[in-house]
Amino acid sequence: MPDPGRVLIAVGLEPTARADILDVLRCTQSLESVFTGMGVPVEKLYVRTEDFPRLDRVREIISSRLPARVFNLFEGFSGDAGMEISFARMLENLGVPFTGNPSKTLGNCLDKEGAKRLLERNAVPVPRGIFLRDLEGRPWSGLDFPLFIKPCFEDGSVGIERDCLVSEEGNLERTLRQKLDEFPKGVILEEFIPGREFNVGFLGAPPYEVLGVSMIDYSRYSGRSPFLHYDSKWDPSCAEFHEILPVLEEGIAPCLREKLVNTARRAGDILGCRGYFRVDLRERDGLPYVLDVNPNPDINEDSGFSRQGRNRGYSYPQVVERILAYAC
Repeated sequence: MPDPGRVLIAVGLEPTARADILDVLRCTQSLESVFTGMGVPVEKLYVRTEDFPRLDRVREIISSRLPARVFNLFEGFSGDAGMEISFARMLENLGVPFTGNPSKTLGNCLDKEGAKRLLERNAVPVPRGIFLRDLEGRPWSGLDFPLFIKPCFEDGSVGIERDCLVSEEGNLERTLRQKLDEFPKGVILEEFIPGREFNVGFLGAPPYEVLGVSMIDYSRYSGRSPFLHYDSKWDPSCAEFHEILPVLEEGIAPCLREKLVNTARRAGDILGCRGYFRVDLRERDGLPYVLDVNPNPDINEDSGFSRQGRNRGYSYPQVVERILAYAC
């Protein structure tokens, strides 16, 4: 029989200096401290690149430990984020309850083009854009500048750099070629929506519990990037890391907040989200547009998601406890 209380924290381990991956390891330590403080037996399971594709070692460890739940922090590797889908599918096949989103949802969200079209078919506003794997025939004709370029199959803002925003056609083809060289699986080119950016954090299953709505007003930061790039999210040596900070539940008209929450909630439902997730949006002429649905947002104690939880009245251990309670 499974241990009635044991939690196994699963996390990827690889030799890398990438800040987003190291941040997940930091989160592992935070969770371990929370569970120890709660008196919950906890162990760490490090998933390595050599475990794939069969996952025999990992499957054997889980089967022998018989945890009550797996706290799933495994988000693939720097060379292949898609391995997180295989890992979640393995947990599903084992019948082990785990936190976060199911494999189908992870697949939906990791394919940004597929997610974009699925939302579009269900009448959820998304920026106009196209998927590109090559540049034959100038396929961007008909899109309005400025345009934004992002990798289709990455997360954690990987590949989002200052040059992703292109203001004129003269620079577009050169930048696209550079991005396709770096991300040959494909990129998305879409119309950039200027102005404020919002994110909505959720817990649970539909209709979801709203943790909060955060906003970044880029007009306050003259001379800075009008969007968050990789360094501004992850690199403490980047000035924008310290300067461009979201505010929580401030300066958002109630009618707009309602639209943001309803649009984000519908996006999560369509993509099959559960457990915990975050939706990023921008607004134009009073209409919210979904930029991204993040099925595994940062849940470190100092993360935006945890700040939203505190604003809701939950301490960090309580946020962790609620995420664990939603393990399916």
